[in-house]
Amino acid sequence: MPKAAVAPLNGKVSRPRPLLDPRSPTFSRDFRKAAKAFTKRATASPEAALAVLVKEGILTPSGKLSKNYR
Repeated sequence: MPKAAVAPLNGKVSRPRPLLDPRSPTFSRDFRKAAKAFTKRATASPEAALAVLVKEGILTPSGKLSKNYR
């Protein structure tokens, strides 16, 4: 299975994590596990939540909605 480097929300480099393969029989379980881990990291603090929303282009760094969501 190919590996992909994933940068965590705290900006530190993490070890590579395996990519999810949709053809895998364990895909649903693996996806739920990855989604739960992401949600836990992204909602750990208001700063972490803001960082995710800025990274995804939903909010500006000042916390306002970006042009695409106005």
